[in-house]
Amino acid sequence: MGSELTLTRRELIKGAAAGGMAVAAAGSLSGCAPVAPSNLPEKWDLEADVVVVGLGGAGAAAAIEAARAGAKVIVLERMPVGGGSTVLCGGLIYIGGGTPIQTANGFEDSVENMYKYMLAAAGEGADPELVKIYCEQSLGLYDWLVDLGVPFKESYIPGKYATVPTDDGLAYTGNEMQADYRTVATPGPRGHHVQGRDHTGKVLFPPLLAAVEAAGAEIYSEMSAQRLVLNPDGRIVGVVVEVDGVEEYVKAGKGVVLCAGGFAANKEMVAQHCPQYLQSQFLVGTKTDGGQGIRMGQGAGGDLRMMGDAFAYSGIYEFGEALVKGILVDERGRRFIGEDNYGSWVGRALIQGHPVSYVIVTQTIWDEIPEQGRAYIAEHIKYLGPADTIAELAGVAKINLDLLENTFRFYNDHAARGEDPECSKDPHYLVPLEKGPFYAINFPAAFAWFFTTGGLRTNGKAEVLNPFGQPVPGLYAAGRNAFGVSAQQYPGSGTSVGDGLTFGRIAGSNAAALEPWS
Repeated sequence: MGSELTLTRRELIKGAAAGGMAVAAAGSLSGCAPVAPSNLPEKWDLEADVVVVGLGGAGAAAAIEAARAGAKVIVLERMPVGGGSTVLCGGLIYIGGGTPIQTANGFEDSVENMYKYMLAAAGEGADPELVKIYCEQSLGLYDWLVDLGVPFKESYIPGKYATVPTDDGLAYTGNEMQADYRTVATPGPRGHHVQGRDHTGKVLFPPLLAAVEAAGAEIYSEMSAQRLVLNPDGRIVGVVVEVDGVEEYVKAGKGVVLCAGGFAANKEMVAQHCPQYLQSQFLVGTKTDGGQGIRMGQGAGGDLRMMGDAFAYSGIYEFGEALVKGILVDERGRRFIGEDNYGSWVGRALIQGHPVSYVIVTQTIWDEIPEQGRAYIAEHIKYLGPADTIAELAGVAKINLDLLENTFRFYNDHAARGEDPECSKDPHYLVPLEKGPFYAINFPAAFAWFFTTGGLRTNGKAEVLNPFGQPVPGLYAAGRNAFGVSAQQYPGSGTSVGDGLTFGRIAGSNAAALEPWS
């Protein structure tokens, strides 16, 4: 059953048209106001100890741990099948601290070393407690995944990747080697790639689903969570769901775990919280990322954190490392970030101030780009050139010639000495750009891949906190419903999956340990 990603359903909703439910789900994505809880119903339609809202990676992890702890668990999934963003991801999980794969490939790492990097790389606003727990749980998460049957190959692929093009098990996926961070912590690859080719989220999720079913959790598909339920003591004790246009009440005798995804598919919420990210044309996630879980938690008194920052990915190295040898300039002809930076650093810079930008390379560099990379650029991204001179290229691209020539002069002078005082690019990529022809490759903010990282404020127990820092009784959150370990920045590809799995497990365990309210 798990291998086919099919879910169990109640007799009540058997035979419901999937198309009709899909329309309902899409329609409910609008809105950005908090959703206030309901009072206790006269009767409950379903009852469990722990109710998990959403069956992606975080929801699956919560359900597994809660059920293994002895709790009766119900999982509510609005789509006909589960998986969420997890099944669509590249199959990278950011794990470190000295995993068997790291050790097998000669890389030394520790929890403390991983923590130093992640706290620095997450940027201003990161929660040290959550980052520390994430790192401390990393080795255990790896073992847990292996025990579930998630496959990893003990091999390393050199380079830097947001998605690994081979079936290798380990890669650099963040800014570990970048100059600003290699002085903070000893660099080490932590992108653990689920074995397979292309996007292997589709390989990662089936073992999670199988474990949910094996643990005895009950999965109800095509049930759209609408509101939380509050008892007279102020405790969250259930969820109101919609099934075929009818509202039903699901009791949580111990706790509710919100794992219903981010809000990138809700343009109204994006416009309210992080409007600059509306520039992005590409959503990383599903149409169900409408922020419903966040709004439900907010309506129950939950506080929000870092809603104005998000993940926007534009990785220059995705077209081959050769392209990193060029320079990224804005429409004025100025550099604004090191070209070897992880794609979320670049994407954020584009989104927040440089919507029109170009990567300028020489003919030599252009020829070093893999053929498939050049073909993709020609078809989808577009470029200007070849131009024999910088002046000719500036004229075609409508870039200020004086500023562009100054940029080139400064860059070339220092690159010849293996230095980049302006943007700290790794000397490995520093090549003077002196001899044409030249190309200007279009690199606009609109091409950034986008998902939200802000969400409900939680503590190390995955409890949702109110504005005073106190837990909302009976309520937990994980995955993109919660503000996790990323803040202004993103430590590396695989962080979101690792975050969801780590705190999903914690949420499920802690919810199962609560005393029942009645």
